[in-house]
Amino acid sequence: RIRVGRSIDGYGLSPGITKQQRIDVEKLMSSALSKLTGDLAGSYYPLTGMDEKVRQQLVDDHFLFVSGDRNLTVAGMERDWPEGRGIFHNAAKTFLLWVNEEDQTRIISMQKGGDVKGVFERLARGIKAVGDSVKAES
Repeated sequence: RIRVGRSIDGYGLSPGITKQQRIDVEKLMSSALSKLTGDLAGSYYPLTGMDEKVRQQLVDDHFLFVSGDRNLTVAGMERDWPEGRGIFHNAAKTFLLWVNEEDQTRIISMQKGGDVKGVFERLARGIKAVGDSVKAES
């Protein structure tokens, strides 16, 4: 597993982001992620109003972040939970993106085995594809 955090220019960082900025980041990312193609294509799941069956599957897959982290709470990063937050994953569940957890975006590439080069290449392609898609939306 390789993961990186990314921020979007013009939006506040987690401790200082406003509720509206967080909602706007989620809207931007949801739209941008819907345009990914090939092995990066997948589905976005907003935390607000998430179906219980979907939530449980994401928990079982160890993908879903949850509220209650004391450090995040003290830092003010769980304000308005769960609004403006969500998770995306591709069909193979090897490329994930968390929206508004600690970072505005947390991009993750992973797979079983020892193919670190393959994991990194997917991460690099994913970062570029997400960045290009966000720029096209802005």
